[in-house]
Amino acid sequence: MSAITDFYLKAKAISTISAASVMAFVGPVVPYGAICTAMIVADLLSARMLARRVRRRTAAGATCEALKFSSRRLGATVVTLVKTYALLLLAHGVDVVIIADAAPLSLLRFCAALICFWQLWSILENESSANNSTWARIAQRILIDKTERHLGIDLRELHQSNTSNDNKI
Repeated sequence: MSAITDFYLKAKAISTISAASVMAFVGPVVPYGAICTAMIVADLLSARMLARRVRRRTAAGATCEALKFSSRRLGATVVTLVKTYALLLLAHGVDVVIIADAAPLSLLRFCAALICFWQLWSILENESSANNSTWARIAQRILIDKTERHLGIDLRELHQSNTSNDNKI
C-alpha cells in the first residue's frame, strides 16, 4: 500500500468512529428534540395567529410594523431552538455521566417536559390574548395578555374597538 492510501484508510476509520460516537450520544436526544421543536413551531404559529387577530381588530393594524414578519423574530426563534437543543444535549450528558445509576431519574426527560410546558403556557397566552371567548376571559385571570408586550399595540385601543363593536350589535 502506498502512504496516501494508508493515510486515507486511517482518516476514514477515524472519521467513521468519530461520527458514530457523536451519533450514539445525540441519537437518544433526537425524539425529545423533535417534540420540543414541534412545540416551539406551534408557539410561533399561535403568535402569528394572535398578530392576525389584532390586525383585524385595530384600525391601524394594516400599517403597524410590529405585526409584520421580521427576521429579528425568526432569529429569536432560531436562538430558542439552539438553546433548547443545547439544553437537551447537556441534560443527556448529565444523565449519562453523572446520574447513570439512577434509572428512574432522567434529567433529559425533565428538561424536555419543562420546555414543552413553557411553550404550551406561551401558546395559551397567545390564544387567550385579544380573544373574546369565555374561556379566554377566564384564562386571562392567570395568564398575561401578550398583545401589548409582543406586538406593540396599546391595549386601551384594542379594548375601545371591542366596546364599539359590541355597541353595534
